[in-house]
Amino acid sequence: MTLNDYKREFLLHLVRTGAIRFGSFRLKSGRLSPYFINIADAMRTGSDAVKVANAYAARIKELDIEFDYIHGAAYKGIPLAALVAMRLSEWGINKRWGYDRKEEKRHGEEGAIVGELRDGDNVLIVDDVITTGATKVESWLKLASMRRKVKPAGILVAVDREETSDADKKMLEEHHLKLYSILKITEIFEFLYNREIDGKVYVDEAVNKAFREYSSKYGTRC
Repeated sequence: MTLNDYKREFLLHLVRTGAIRFGSFRLKSGRLSPYFINIADAMRTGSDAVKVANAYAARIKELDIEFDYIHGAAYKGIPLAALVAMRLSEWGINKRWGYDRKEEKRHGEEGAIVGELRDGDNVLIVDDVITTGATKVESWLKLASMRRKVKPAGILVAVDREETSDADKKMLEEHHLKLYSILKITEIFEFLYNREIDGKVYVDEAVNKAFREYSSKYGTRC
Protein backbone atom coordinates (compact mmCIF):
# COMPACT_ATOMS: atom_id res chain seq x y z
CA MET A 1 0.00 0.00 0.00
CA THR A 2 1.46 3.34 -1.05
CA LEU A 3 0.26 6.80 -0.05
CA ASN A 4 1.29 10.15 -1.48
CA ASP A 5 3.64 12.27 0.61
CA TYR A 6 1.19 14.41 2.58
CA LYS A 7 -1.11 11.48 3.37
CA ARG A 8 1.79 9.33 4.53
CA GLU A 9 3.19 12.09 6.74
CA PHE A 10 -0.25 12.73 8.19
CA LEU A 11 -0.82 9.06 8.98
CA LEU A 12 2.59 8.75 10.62
CA HIS A 13 1.79 11.84 12.67
CA LEU A 14 -1.49 10.27 13.84
CA VAL A 15 0.34 7.12 14.88
CA ARG A 16 3.21 8.86 16.64
CA THR A 17 0.95 11.19 18.63
CA GLY A 18 -1.45 8.42 19.62
CA ALA A 19 -4.29 10.11 17.74
CA ILE A 20 -5.05 6.67 16.36
CA ARG A 21 -4.89 3.75 18.76
CA PHE A 22 -5.47 0.05 18.35
CA GLY A 23 -7.12 -2.30 20.83
CA SER A 24 -10.74 -2.54 21.94
CA PHE A 25 -12.81 0.63 22.30
CA ARG A 26 -16.51 1.13 23.03
CA LEU A 27 -17.89 3.85 20.74
CA LYS A 28 -20.81 6.19 21.42
CA SER A 29 -22.82 4.04 19.02
CA GLY A 30 -22.24 1.06 21.31
CA ARG A 31 -20.06 -0.70 18.77
CA LEU A 32 -16.86 -2.34 20.01
CA SER A 33 -14.17 -1.02 17.68
CA PRO A 34 -10.61 -2.35 17.20
CA TYR A 35 -9.32 1.20 16.82
CA PHE A 36 -10.03 4.70 18.09
CA ILE A 37 -9.28 8.09 16.56
CA ASN A 38 -9.04 11.39 18.41
CA ILE A 39 -7.65 14.17 16.21
CA ALA A 40 -7.25 16.43 19.25
CA ASP A 41 -4.34 14.22 20.32
CA ALA A 42 -2.59 15.15 17.07
CA MET A 43 -2.78 18.87 17.91
CA ARG A 44 -1.33 19.12 21.43
CA THR A 45 1.45 21.52 20.43
CA GLY A 46 1.76 24.29 17.87
CA SER A 47 4.05 22.24 15.64
CA ASP A 48 1.66 19.28 15.85
CA ALA A 49 -1.26 21.51 14.89
CA VAL A 50 0.65 22.77 11.84
CA LYS A 51 1.08 19.19 10.61
CA VAL A 52 -2.67 18.61 10.84
CA ALA A 53 -3.40 21.90 9.07
CA ASN A 54 -0.95 20.99 6.31
CA ALA A 55 -2.79 17.76 5.59
CA TYR A 56 -6.23 19.37 5.44
CA ALA A 57 -4.96 22.23 3.27
CA ALA A 58 -3.12 19.86 0.92
CA ARG A 59 -6.25 17.76 0.48
CA ILE A 60 -8.33 20.86 -0.28
CA LYS A 61 -5.84 21.95 -2.94
CA GLU A 62 -5.72 18.45 -4.40
CA LEU A 63 -9.51 18.25 -4.65
CA ASP A 64 -9.70 21.79 -6.10
CA ILE A 65 -12.88 22.51 -4.13
CA GLU A 66 -14.59 25.84 -4.82
CA PHE A 67 -15.74 27.47 -1.60
CA ASP A 68 -16.10 30.84 0.12
CA TYR A 69 -16.28 29.93 3.78
CA ILE A 70 -14.71 27.25 6.01
CA HIS A 71 -17.01 26.08 8.76
CA GLY A 72 -15.80 24.30 11.88
CA ALA A 73 -18.49 22.13 13.43
CA ALA A 74 -18.51 22.55 17.22
CA TYR A 75 -16.46 21.55 18.99
CA LYS A 76 -13.62 19.63 17.36
CA GLY A 77 -14.06 21.35 14.03
CA ILE A 78 -13.46 24.83 15.50
CA PRO A 79 -9.64 24.71 15.77
CA LEU A 80 -9.50 22.82 12.49
CA ALA A 81 -11.32 25.62 10.64
CA ALA A 82 -8.98 28.26 12.07
CA LEU A 83 -5.83 26.25 11.35
CA VAL A 84 -6.86 25.35 7.81
CA ALA A 85 -7.84 28.93 6.98
CA MET A 86 -4.45 30.15 8.22
CA ARG A 87 -2.52 27.50 6.27
CA LEU A 88 -4.43 28.17 3.06
CA SER A 89 -3.81 31.91 3.40
CA GLU A 90 -0.07 31.18 3.45
CA TRP A 91 -0.58 29.46 0.10
CA GLY A 92 -2.43 32.46 -1.32
CA ILE A 93 -5.93 31.09 -0.71
CA ASN A 94 -7.59 33.56 1.64
CA LYS A 95 -11.03 32.43 2.82
CA ARG A 96 -13.42 33.45 5.57
CA TRP A 97 -13.99 30.97 8.37
CA GLY A 98 -16.19 30.49 11.40
CA TYR A 99 -17.97 28.02 13.62
CA ASP A 100 -21.26 27.31 15.34
CA ARG A 101 -22.14 27.35 19.02
CA LYS A 102 -23.74 24.40 20.76
CA GLU A 103 -25.96 26.92 22.52
CA GLU A 104 -26.93 30.20 20.88
CA LYS A 105 -25.54 33.34 22.49
CA ARG A 106 -28.41 35.51 23.77
CA HIS A 107 -26.49 38.78 24.07
CA GLY A 108 -24.10 40.77 21.88
CA GLU A 109 -23.90 40.60 18.10
CA GLU A 110 -23.14 36.92 17.63
CA GLY A 111 -25.79 34.22 17.81
CA ALA A 112 -25.48 30.58 16.83
CA ILE A 113 -22.77 31.29 14.23
CA VAL A 114 -19.46 33.01 14.87
CA GLY A 115 -17.86 34.32 11.69
CA GLU A 116 -18.79 36.22 8.54
CA LEU A 117 -21.10 33.74 6.84
CA ARG A 118 -22.80 35.47 3.92
CA ASP A 119 -25.95 34.75 1.96
CA GLY A 120 -25.10 32.57 -1.04
CA ASP A 121 -21.78 31.30 0.31
CA ASN A 122 -20.34 27.97 -0.79
CA VAL A 123 -19.50 26.36 2.55
CA LEU A 124 -16.81 23.76 3.21
CA ILE A 125 -17.32 21.99 6.54
CA VAL A 126 -14.24 20.57 8.27
CA ASP A 127 -14.43 17.98 11.03
CA ASP A 128 -12.37 15.17 12.54
CA VAL A 129 -13.99 11.88 11.51
CA ILE A 130 -17.20 10.52 10.09
CA THR A 131 -18.89 7.34 11.23
CA THR A 132 -22.46 7.96 10.09
CA GLY A 133 -23.82 10.91 8.18
CA ALA A 134 -26.51 11.98 10.64
CA THR A 135 -24.44 14.45 12.68
CA LYS A 136 -22.98 16.00 9.53
CA VAL A 137 -26.44 16.59 8.08
CA GLU A 138 -27.57 18.08 11.39
CA SER A 139 -24.59 20.45 11.34
CA TRP A 140 -25.36 21.51 7.78
CA LEU A 141 -29.06 22.12 8.43
CA LYS A 142 -28.19 24.30 11.41
CA LEU A 143 -25.78 26.29 9.29
CA ALA A 144 -28.17 26.60 6.34
CA SER A 145 -30.90 27.97 8.59
CA MET A 146 -28.67 30.93 9.50
CA ARG A 147 -28.33 32.37 5.99
CA ARG A 148 -30.25 32.31 2.74
CA LYS A 149 -29.14 30.18 -0.17
CA VAL A 150 -25.89 28.94 1.31
CA LYS A 151 -24.61 25.98 -0.67
CA PRO A 152 -22.57 23.00 0.53
CA ALA A 153 -19.12 22.73 -1.04
CA GLY A 154 -18.58 19.49 0.86
CA ILE A 155 -17.48 17.98 4.15
CA LEU A 156 -13.79 17.25 4.70
CA VAL A 157 -12.75 14.95 7.53
CA ALA A 158 -9.39 13.57 8.57
CA VAL A 159 -10.54 9.94 8.52
CA ASP A 160 -13.55 8.24 7.00
CA ARG A 161 -14.35 5.21 9.15
CA GLU A 162 -16.27 3.84 6.14
CA GLU A 163 -19.28 2.88 8.22
CA THR A 164 -21.94 5.03 6.56
CA SER A 165 -25.00 2.97 5.76
CA ASP A 166 -26.99 3.22 2.53
CA ALA A 167 -29.53 5.30 4.45
CA ASP A 168 -26.76 7.65 5.63
CA LYS A 169 -25.43 8.00 2.09
CA LYS A 170 -28.90 8.74 0.78
CA MET A 171 -29.39 11.36 3.48
CA LEU A 172 -26.10 13.05 2.54
CA GLU A 173 -27.03 12.97 -1.14
CA GLU A 174 -30.47 14.46 -0.47
CA HIS A 175 -28.76 17.49 1.05
CA HIS A 176 -26.09 17.59 -1.70
CA LEU A 177 -23.36 16.96 0.86
CA LYS A 178 -20.24 15.52 -0.75
CA LEU A 179 -17.98 13.68 1.65
CA TYR A 180 -14.21 14.00 1.34
CA SER A 181 -11.51 12.59 3.58
CA ILE A 182 -7.75 12.81 3.90
CA LEU A 183 -7.59 9.10 4.69
CA LYS A 184 -9.97 6.16 4.64
CA ILE A 185 -9.70 3.63 7.42
CA THR A 186 -8.98 0.84 4.94
CA GLU A 187 -6.00 2.83 3.64
CA ILE A 188 -4.70 3.20 7.18
CA PHE A 189 -4.84 -0.50 7.95
CA GLU A 190 -3.41 -1.51 4.58
CA PHE A 191 -0.48 0.88 5.00
CA LEU A 192 0.27 -0.08 8.61
CA TYR A 193 -0.23 -3.85 8.26
CA ASN A 194 3.02 -5.55 9.36
CA ARG A 195 4.89 -2.26 8.78
CA GLU A 196 7.39 -1.20 11.43
CA ILE A 197 7.05 2.42 12.55
CA ASP A 198 9.85 3.66 14.83
CA GLY A 199 10.64 0.09 15.82
CA LYS A 200 7.04 -0.97 16.48
CA VAL A 201 4.40 -2.79 14.45
CA TYR A 202 1.03 -1.25 15.28
CA VAL A 203 -1.10 -3.43 13.00
CA ASP A 204 -0.03 -7.05 13.26
CA GLU A 205 -1.99 -10.10 12.15
CA ALA A 206 -4.22 -10.09 15.25
CA VAL A 207 -5.09 -6.39 14.97
CA ASN A 208 -5.68 -6.70 11.24
CA LYS A 209 -7.93 -9.73 11.77
CA ALA A 210 -9.99 -7.82 14.35
CA PHE A 211 -10.37 -4.96 11.87
CA ARG A 212 -11.45 -7.27 9.04
CA GLU A 213 -14.09 -8.82 11.27
CA TYR A 214 -15.32 -5.40 12.41
CA SER A 215 -15.33 -4.09 8.84
CA SER A 216 -17.25 -7.09 7.54
CA LYS A 217 -19.95 -6.37 10.12
CA TYR A 218 -20.15 -2.57 10.00
CA GLY A 219 -18.02 -1.36 7.13
CA THR A 220 -19.10 -0.02 3.79
CA ARG A 221 -17.09 1.13 0.81
CA CYS A 222 -18.02 4.49 -0.69
